[in-house]
Amino acid sequence: MRKLISPLIAVIMALGLSGMALDAQARSFSTPWGDRGAPMEAGAHGGDSLRADGDAGGTGGADSEGGPQDGGSGSGGDAGSGGGSGEPGTTVPGLSTPRVMLAGFVSTPEEVEAGQDFTVSFTLRNTSKRTRVQNIKVSLTSGEGAAFLPSDGSSSLFIERISAGDDSIQTMSFHSLPSLEERPYQMQLSVEYEDAAANAYSSQEMVSVPVKQEIRADTSAPQVVPEMLHVGQDGSVSFNIHNQGKTKLYNAKAMVKDGQAVSGEETFIGTIEPGTSGAVDMLVHADDESEKPMVIEVTYEDVEGTVTALSKEVPMTVMPMDMGQEVPQDMDFEEEPGLGIWPLVIAGIVLLLIILLVVSLVRRSRRRRRERDDMESLSMMSEEPLVPTDNQQG
Repeated sequence: MRKLISPLIAVIMALGLSGMALDAQARSFSTPWGDRGAPMEAGAHGGDSLRADGDAGGTGGADSEGGPQDGGSGSGGDAGSGGGSGEPGTTVPGLSTPRVMLAGFVSTPEEVEAGQDFTVSFTLRNTSKRTRVQNIKVSLTSGEGAAFLPSDGSSSLFIERISAGDDSIQTMSFHSLPSLEERPYQMQLSVEYEDAAANAYSSQEMVSVPVKQEIRADTSAPQVVPEMLHVGQDGSVSFNIHNQGKTKLYNAKAMVKDGQAVSGEETFIGTIEPGTSGAVDMLVHADDESEKPMVIEVTYEDVEGTVTALSKEVPMTVMPMDMGQEVPQDMDFEEEPGLGIWPLVIAGIVLLLIILLVVSLVRRSRRRRRERDDMESLSMMSEEPLVPTDNQQG
Protein backbone atom coordinates (compact mmCIF):
# COMPACT_ATOMS: atom_id res chain seq x y z
CA MET A 1 0.00 0.00 0.00
CA ARG A 2 2.80 2.46 0.83
CA LYS A 3 4.38 1.77 -2.54
CA LEU A 4 1.15 2.78 -4.28
CA ILE A 5 0.59 5.98 -2.26
CA SER A 6 4.05 7.51 -2.95
CA PRO A 7 3.70 7.56 -6.79
CA LEU A 8 0.13 8.89 -6.47
CA ILE A 9 1.32 11.84 -4.33
CA ALA A 10 4.08 12.60 -6.83
CA VAL A 11 1.59 12.67 -9.73
CA ILE A 12 -0.75 15.01 -7.80
CA MET A 13 2.11 17.41 -7.00
CA ALA A 14 3.24 17.45 -10.66
CA LEU A 15 -0.29 18.23 -11.84
CA GLY A 16 -0.56 21.08 -9.34
CA LEU A 17 2.72 22.66 -10.45
CA SER A 18 1.69 22.41 -14.12
CA GLY A 19 -1.64 24.11 -13.42
CA MET A 20 0.08 26.99 -11.65
CA ALA A 21 2.45 27.46 -14.60
CA LEU A 22 -0.43 27.54 -17.09
CA ASP A 23 -2.32 30.06 -14.96
CA ALA A 24 0.70 32.40 -14.81
CA GLN A 25 1.14 32.22 -18.58
CA ALA A 26 -2.55 32.95 -19.19
CA ARG A 27 -2.41 36.00 -16.95
CA SER A 28 0.65 37.31 -18.83
CA PHE A 29 -1.25 37.11 -22.16
CA SER A 30 -4.46 38.66 -20.83
CA THR A 31 -2.79 41.91 -19.68
CA PRO A 32 -2.38 44.57 -22.53
CA TRP A 33 1.24 45.37 -23.22
CA GLY A 34 0.61 49.09 -23.45
CA ASP A 35 -0.83 49.12 -19.94
CA ARG A 36 1.99 47.20 -18.21
CA GLY A 37 4.29 49.09 -15.98
CA ALA A 38 6.62 47.71 -13.29
CA PRO A 39 7.23 43.95 -13.00
CA MET A 40 4.43 42.06 -11.27
CA GLU A 41 4.72 39.02 -9.07
CA ALA A 42 3.54 35.84 -10.78
CA GLY A 43 3.34 33.69 -7.62
CA ALA A 44 5.32 32.25 -4.81
CA HIS A 45 6.79 29.41 -6.83
CA GLY A 46 10.21 30.14 -8.22
CA GLY A 47 9.95 33.98 -7.88
CA ASP A 48 8.74 34.31 -11.51
CA SER A 49 7.74 37.78 -12.78
CA LEU A 50 5.99 39.31 -15.80
CA ARG A 51 8.12 42.11 -17.24
CA ALA A 52 6.83 45.30 -18.88
CA ASP A 53 8.06 44.20 -22.32
CA GLY A 54 5.89 41.04 -22.11
CA ASP A 55 8.64 38.51 -21.36
CA ALA A 56 7.74 35.69 -18.95
CA GLY A 57 10.61 35.22 -16.45
CA GLY A 58 13.92 36.86 -17.41
CA THR A 59 14.80 39.07 -20.38
CA GLY A 60 14.98 36.09 -22.63
CA GLY A 61 11.15 35.64 -22.76
CA ALA A 62 8.95 36.03 -25.85
CA ASP A 63 7.89 39.53 -27.09
CA SER A 64 4.30 40.74 -27.18
CA GLU A 65 3.74 40.70 -30.94
CA GLY A 66 5.35 37.53 -32.10
CA GLY A 67 8.67 39.16 -32.96
CA PRO A 68 12.08 37.75 -32.07
CA GLN A 69 13.01 37.49 -28.42
CA ASP A 70 15.73 39.54 -26.83
CA GLY A 71 18.47 37.10 -25.98
CA GLY A 72 19.22 38.67 -22.61
CA SER A 73 21.14 37.21 -19.71
CA GLY A 74 18.24 36.81 -17.28
CA SER A 75 18.01 33.52 -15.42
CA GLY A 76 14.23 33.32 -15.54
CA GLY A 77 12.80 30.48 -17.59
CA ASP A 78 9.30 29.23 -18.19
CA ALA A 79 6.61 30.71 -15.96
CA GLY A 80 6.18 28.75 -12.78
CA SER A 81 9.31 26.63 -13.23
CA GLY A 82 11.83 29.07 -11.78
CA GLY A 83 14.64 27.79 -13.99
CA GLY A 84 15.85 27.54 -17.62
CA SER A 85 17.02 30.24 -20.07
CA GLY A 86 15.22 32.19 -22.90
CA GLU A 87 15.66 31.03 -26.52
CA PRO A 88 16.25 33.85 -29.07
CA GLY A 89 13.95 33.83 -32.13
CA THR A 90 10.98 32.15 -30.50
CA THR A 91 7.54 33.79 -30.88
CA VAL A 92 4.44 33.89 -28.78
CA PRO A 93 1.59 32.26 -30.71
CA GLY A 94 -1.70 34.16 -31.19
CA LEU A 95 -0.27 37.72 -31.22
CA SER A 96 -0.34 39.88 -34.40
CA THR A 97 1.90 42.62 -35.76
CA PRO A 98 0.96 46.10 -34.46
CA ARG A 99 -0.34 48.27 -37.30
CA VAL A 100 -0.06 52.06 -37.54
CA MET A 101 -2.58 53.25 -40.10
CA LEU A 102 -3.68 56.60 -41.50
CA ALA A 103 -7.14 57.25 -40.06
CA GLY A 104 -7.71 60.75 -41.50
CA PHE A 105 -6.11 63.34 -43.77
CA VAL A 106 -7.24 66.88 -44.63
CA SER A 107 -5.56 69.92 -46.17
CA THR A 108 -6.27 73.54 -45.26
CA PRO A 109 -7.47 74.97 -47.57
CA GLU A 110 -9.08 71.95 -49.20
CA GLU A 111 -8.16 73.18 -52.70
CA VAL A 112 -4.63 74.55 -52.72
CA GLU A 113 -3.85 77.32 -55.17
CA ALA A 114 -0.52 77.11 -56.98
CA GLY A 115 2.08 79.22 -55.17
CA GLN A 116 0.12 79.13 -51.89
CA ASP A 117 1.11 77.89 -48.41
CA PHE A 118 -1.08 75.20 -46.86
CA THR A 119 -1.16 72.83 -43.90
CA VAL A 120 -2.08 69.16 -43.71
CA SER A 121 -3.53 67.44 -40.65
CA PHE A 122 -3.45 63.66 -40.38
CA THR A 123 -4.41 61.09 -37.77
CA LEU A 124 -2.28 58.00 -37.07
CA ARG A 125 -4.02 55.12 -35.30
CA ASN A 126 -2.43 52.22 -33.41
CA THR A 127 -4.80 49.40 -34.30
CA SER A 128 -3.26 46.96 -31.82
CA LYS A 129 -5.26 46.29 -28.64
CA ARG A 130 -2.32 44.73 -26.78
CA THR A 131 0.86 46.71 -27.29
CA ARG A 132 2.00 50.26 -27.71
CA VAL A 133 4.13 51.56 -30.59
CA GLN A 134 7.03 53.90 -29.99
CA ASN A 135 10.02 55.70 -31.51
CA ILE A 136 7.86 56.75 -34.47
CA LYS A 137 9.24 58.69 -37.47
CA VAL A 138 6.70 60.13 -39.92
CA SER A 139 7.74 61.45 -43.36
CA LEU A 140 5.40 63.17 -45.84
CA THR A 141 6.92 63.72 -49.27
CA SER A 142 5.64 64.72 -52.68
CA GLY A 143 6.28 61.99 -55.19
CA GLU A 144 5.91 64.04 -58.41
CA GLY A 145 8.95 66.22 -58.97
CA ALA A 146 8.85 67.96 -55.57
CA ALA A 147 5.54 69.70 -56.23
CA PHE A 148 5.32 70.70 -52.54
CA LEU A 149 8.14 72.02 -50.40
CA PRO A 150 8.11 71.92 -46.56
CA SER A 151 7.60 75.40 -45.13
CA ASP A 152 9.79 74.77 -42.07
CA GLY A 153 12.54 72.98 -43.99
CA SER A 154 11.71 69.44 -42.85
CA SER A 155 9.24 66.92 -44.20
CA SER A 156 9.52 64.57 -41.18
CA LEU A 157 8.41 64.57 -37.54
CA PHE A 158 8.91 62.39 -34.46
CA ILE A 159 6.28 60.83 -32.16
CA GLU A 160 7.44 59.25 -28.90
CA ARG A 161 4.69 56.66 -28.54
CA ILE A 162 1.08 55.79 -29.31
CA SER A 163 -0.68 53.59 -26.76
CA ALA A 164 -2.64 50.54 -27.78
CA GLY A 165 -5.84 51.54 -29.62
CA ASP A 166 -5.07 55.28 -29.42
CA ASP A 167 -4.75 58.00 -32.09
CA SER A 168 -2.16 60.71 -32.68
CA ILE A 169 -3.08 63.89 -34.62
CA GLN A 170 -0.22 65.72 -36.32
CA THR A 171 0.10 68.75 -38.64
CA MET A 172 2.73 69.78 -41.19
CA SER A 173 3.10 72.88 -43.40
CA PHE A 174 4.02 72.99 -47.09
CA HIS A 175 4.34 75.43 -49.99
CA SER A 176 3.04 74.62 -53.48
CA LEU A 177 5.07 75.65 -56.52
CA PRO A 178 3.53 78.42 -58.66
CA SER A 179 4.15 76.47 -61.90
CA LEU A 180 1.93 73.50 -60.99
CA GLU A 181 -0.86 72.49 -63.33
CA GLU A 182 -4.45 72.36 -62.14
CA ARG A 183 -4.94 68.74 -61.02
CA PRO A 184 -4.54 66.50 -57.92
CA TYR A 185 -1.00 65.68 -56.76
CA GLN A 186 -0.06 62.61 -54.71
CA MET A 187 2.01 62.59 -51.52
CA GLN A 188 3.50 59.56 -49.75
CA LEU A 189 3.16 59.19 -45.99
CA SER A 190 5.87 56.87 -44.58
CA VAL A 191 5.77 55.66 -40.96
CA GLU A 192 8.67 53.87 -39.22
CA TYR A 193 8.04 52.60 -35.68
CA GLU A 194 8.83 49.96 -33.06
CA ASP A 195 6.75 47.81 -30.73
CA ALA A 196 7.31 47.47 -26.98
CA ALA A 197 10.10 44.94 -27.57
CA ALA A 198 11.95 47.30 -30.00
CA ASN A 199 11.00 45.29 -33.08
CA ALA A 200 11.07 47.60 -36.13
CA TYR A 201 8.15 48.02 -38.55
CA SER A 202 7.25 50.39 -41.36
CA SER A 203 4.19 51.33 -43.42
CA GLN A 204 3.33 53.64 -46.35
CA GLU A 205 0.14 55.47 -47.33
CA MET A 206 -0.69 57.57 -50.43
CA VAL A 207 -2.69 60.78 -50.08
CA SER A 208 -3.87 63.34 -52.65
CA VAL A 209 -3.82 67.14 -52.56
CA PRO A 210 -5.83 68.98 -55.27
CA VAL A 211 -4.13 72.04 -56.76
CA LYS A 212 -5.96 74.87 -58.54
CA GLN A 213 -4.55 77.58 -60.76
CA GLU A 214 -5.93 81.10 -60.39
CA ILE A 215 -8.02 82.07 -63.41
CA ARG A 216 -6.87 85.37 -64.86
CA ALA A 217 -8.84 86.82 -67.77
CA ASP A 218 -9.36 90.32 -69.17
CA THR A 219 -10.69 91.98 -72.32
CA SER A 220 -9.27 94.51 -74.74
CA ALA A 221 -10.88 97.92 -75.34
CA PRO A 222 -14.06 97.36 -77.39
CA GLN A 223 -14.37 98.98 -80.79
CA VAL A 224 -17.86 100.24 -81.80
CA VAL A 225 -18.82 100.92 -85.42
CA PRO A 226 -20.42 103.42 -85.85
CA GLU A 227 -19.44 105.27 -82.70
CA MET A 228 -22.91 106.81 -82.40
CA LEU A 229 -26.13 104.98 -83.19
CA HIS A 230 -29.64 106.22 -83.96
CA VAL A 231 -32.73 104.41 -82.83
CA GLY A 232 -33.40 101.55 -85.23
CA GLN A 233 -29.82 101.46 -86.49
CA ASP A 234 -27.49 98.44 -86.31
CA GLY A 235 -23.85 98.46 -85.29
CA SER A 236 -20.99 96.10 -84.40
CA VAL A 237 -18.85 95.69 -81.28
CA SER A 238 -15.51 93.83 -81.43
CA PHE A 239 -12.92 93.02 -78.74
CA ASN A 240 -10.66 90.18 -77.53
CA ILE A 241 -10.76 88.01 -74.39
CA HIS A 242 -7.22 87.44 -73.06
CA ASN A 243 -6.42 84.32 -70.99
CA GLN A 244 -3.64 85.55 -68.71
CA GLY A 245 -3.57 82.50 -66.42
CA LYS A 246 -2.06 79.01 -66.65
CA THR A 247 -5.31 77.08 -67.04
CA LYS A 248 -7.80 76.82 -69.89
CA LEU A 249 -10.98 78.85 -70.13
CA TYR A 250 -13.91 76.68 -71.19
CA ASN A 251 -17.21 77.67 -72.87
CA ALA A 252 -16.28 81.36 -73.13
CA LYS A 253 -19.06 83.56 -74.51
CA ALA A 254 -20.17 87.21 -74.60
CA MET A 255 -23.64 88.76 -74.48
CA VAL A 256 -25.36 92.12 -74.05
CA LYS A 257 -27.11 92.22 -70.69
CA ASP A 258 -30.88 92.48 -70.79
CA GLY A 259 -32.78 95.69 -69.98
CA GLN A 260 -30.57 98.06 -71.96
CA ALA A 261 -31.22 100.46 -74.80
CA VAL A 262 -29.09 98.24 -77.06
CA SER A 263 -29.72 94.55 -77.68
CA GLY A 264 -27.61 91.88 -79.32
CA GLU A 265 -27.30 88.13 -79.82
CA GLU A 266 -25.03 85.92 -77.71
CA THR A 267 -21.58 85.22 -79.21
CA PHE A 268 -19.90 81.89 -78.37
CA ILE A 269 -16.09 81.70 -78.38
CA GLY A 270 -15.37 78.26 -76.85
CA THR A 271 -12.08 77.16 -75.26
CA ILE A 272 -9.26 79.68 -74.84
CA GLU A 273 -5.82 78.21 -74.20
CA PRO A 274 -3.44 79.76 -71.63
CA GLY A 275 -1.61 82.75 -73.05
CA THR A 276 -3.95 83.15 -76.04
CA SER A 277 -6.98 85.30 -76.92
CA GLY A 278 -10.48 84.72 -78.22
CA ALA A 279 -12.01 87.21 -80.68
CA VAL A 280 -15.53 88.57 -80.16
CA ASP A 281 -17.44 90.27 -83.01
CA MET A 282 -21.09 90.83 -82.17
CA LEU A 283 -23.92 92.73 -83.83
CA VAL A 284 -26.03 95.14 -81.77
CA HIS A 285 -29.30 96.95 -82.47
CA ALA A 286 -30.33 100.33 -81.02
CA ASP A 287 -33.81 100.02 -79.54
CA ASP A 288 -34.20 103.18 -77.44
CA GLU A 289 -32.33 106.44 -77.09
CA SER A 290 -29.86 106.50 -74.21
CA GLU A 291 -26.59 108.04 -73.11
CA LYS A 292 -25.65 105.25 -70.69
CA PRO A 293 -22.78 102.92 -71.55
CA MET A 294 -23.64 99.50 -72.89
CA VAL A 295 -22.73 96.60 -70.53
CA ILE A 296 -21.37 93.40 -72.10
CA GLU A 297 -21.05 90.32 -69.90
CA VAL A 298 -18.31 87.76 -70.59
CA THR A 299 -18.63 84.32 -68.94
CA TYR A 300 -16.29 81.30 -68.88
CA GLU A 301 -15.84 78.07 -66.90
CA ASP A 302 -12.93 76.30 -65.20
CA VAL A 303 -12.14 72.60 -65.44
CA GLU A 304 -14.76 71.79 -62.77
CA GLY A 305 -17.53 73.73 -64.53
CA THR A 306 -17.55 76.70 -62.16
CA VAL A 307 -18.81 79.78 -64.05
CA THR A 308 -17.03 83.12 -63.73
CA ALA A 309 -18.56 86.35 -65.08
CA LEU A 310 -16.70 89.46 -66.22
CA SER A 311 -18.61 92.67 -67.04
CA LYS A 312 -17.32 95.26 -69.48
CA GLU A 313 -18.80 98.75 -70.03
CA VAL A 314 -18.73 100.11 -73.57
CA PRO A 315 -19.34 103.88 -74.03
CA MET A 316 -22.24 104.28 -76.47
CA THR A 317 -24.81 106.97 -77.20
CA VAL A 318 -28.08 106.17 -78.93
CA MET A 319 -29.59 109.25 -80.56
CA PRO A 320 -33.30 109.66 -81.34
CA MET A 321 -34.52 109.05 -84.85
CA ASP A 322 -34.20 112.39 -86.78
CA MET A 323 -37.01 112.68 -89.34
CA GLY A 324 -35.31 115.64 -91.08
CA GLN A 325 -32.37 113.52 -92.02
CA GLU A 326 -34.48 110.93 -93.79
CA VAL A 327 -35.25 113.18 -96.83
CA PRO A 328 -31.63 113.69 -97.89
CA GLN A 329 -31.09 109.98 -97.49
CA ASP A 330 -34.11 109.32 -99.80
CA MET A 331 -32.88 111.90 -102.26
CA ASP A 332 -29.52 110.25 -102.35
CA PHE A 333 -31.15 106.95 -103.07
CA GLU A 334 -33.17 108.63 -105.93
CA GLU A 335 -30.09 110.21 -107.44
CA GLU A 336 -28.19 106.99 -107.56
CA PRO A 337 -30.48 105.44 -110.24
CA GLY A 338 -30.24 108.72 -112.33
CA LEU A 339 -26.49 108.41 -112.35
CA GLY A 340 -26.91 104.97 -113.75
CA ILE A 341 -28.88 106.28 -116.87
CA TRP A 342 -25.99 108.25 -118.33
CA PRO A 343 -24.03 105.21 -119.37
CA LEU A 344 -27.14 103.92 -121.15
CA VAL A 345 -27.65 107.24 -122.94
CA ILE A 346 -24.03 107.33 -124.01
CA ALA A 347 -24.23 103.75 -125.18
CA GLY A 348 -27.40 104.55 -127.15
CA ILE A 349 -25.74 107.52 -128.85
CA VAL A 350 -22.70 105.48 -129.73
CA LEU A 351 -24.92 102.73 -131.11
CA LEU A 352 -26.90 105.26 -133.12
CA LEU A 353 -23.74 106.73 -134.58
CA ILE A 354 -22.56 103.29 -135.51
CA ILE A 355 -25.87 102.55 -137.21
CA LEU A 356 -25.73 105.84 -139.10
CA LEU A 357 -22.17 105.14 -140.14
CA VAL A 358 -23.05 101.69 -141.37
CA VAL A 359 -26.07 103.03 -143.29
CA SER A 360 -23.91 105.74 -144.82
CA LEU A 361 -21.27 103.24 -145.86
CA VAL A 362 -23.85 100.95 -147.35
CA ARG A 363 -25.48 103.79 -149.33
CA ARG A 364 -22.10 104.99 -150.50
CA SER A 365 -21.18 101.51 -151.62
CA ARG A 366 -24.41 101.11 -153.51
CA ARG A 367 -23.96 104.50 -155.21
CA ARG A 368 -20.46 103.64 -156.30
CA ARG A 369 -21.64 100.31 -157.65
CA ARG A 370 -24.44 101.98 -159.61
CA GLU A 371 -22.03 104.53 -161.04
CA ARG A 372 -19.66 101.80 -162.07
CA ASP A 373 -22.44 99.92 -163.81
CA ASP A 374 -23.44 103.07 -165.66
CA MET A 375 -19.91 103.66 -166.86
CA GLU A 376 -19.64 100.14 -168.13
CA SER A 377 -22.92 100.51 -170.01
CA LEU A 378 -21.73 103.71 -171.71
CA SER A 379 -18.47 102.15 -172.73
CA MET A 380 -20.24 99.27 -174.33
CA MET A 381 -22.50 101.60 -176.28
CA SER A 382 -19.55 103.54 -177.72
CA GLU A 383 -17.78 100.45 -179.02
CA GLU A 384 -20.74 98.77 -180.81
CA PRO A 385 -22.51 100.52 -183.82
CA LEU A 386 -26.14 101.18 -183.63
CA VAL A 387 -26.74 99.75 -187.20
CA PRO A 388 -25.04 96.55 -188.30
CA THR A 389 -22.34 96.89 -191.03
CA ASP A 390 -23.93 94.31 -193.34
CA ASN A 391 -27.12 96.28 -193.58
CA GLN A 392 -25.21 99.45 -194.42
CA GLN A 393 -23.52 97.77 -197.34
CA GLY A 394 -26.77 96.42 -198.77
